[in-house]
Amino acid sequence: MTDQPRTSRRTALKLTGSALTATALAGCTGSLPGSGESKQKSSSKNKQKGKEIRLGAKQSGWQGGAPKSIKGKKNPTLTLQPGQKYTLTWESLDGKEHELYIVNKKDNPIVKSEDAEEKGKTVSTTFTASKKMVQYYCEYHPQSMRGNIKLQQK
Repeated sequence: MTDQPRTSRRTALKLTGSALTATALAGCTGSLPGSGESKQKSSSKNKQKGKEIRLGAKQSGWQGGAPKSIKGKKNPTLTLQPGQKYTLTWESLDGKEHELYIVNKKDNPIVKSEDAEEKGKTVSTTFTASKKMVQYYCEYHPQSMRGNIKLQQK
């Protein structure tokens, strides 16, 4: 007789499934192909939200909401400080599908928000600014919804 606890088949299957899921998800946060950079995932559950940026999403262009320096401006230039954490929240103003990308100079995404198409829906993305960030745009309307990022040193 042995004193070791017996693992049921059901428990073994649950553990195997959990391990496979964790392994599959681990690949989702790695490097972007060909970019040499690490993708930052969007997160509205982050405890430290950082500095707030607010935009409105319309097919004709991003509408600045906050801070005051961008309020009322179309496709405003976002001034970011490398290493600073930000929460960018955008609201769908027209009911069209939108998704915000922040990209490097090769147009490779560094940050991606969730997408939304329901009018009035808000999406928040928390990220840490990097020196490689140069522009932001909407995946679905990149010609009309595109703005620059200006990096500011401390």
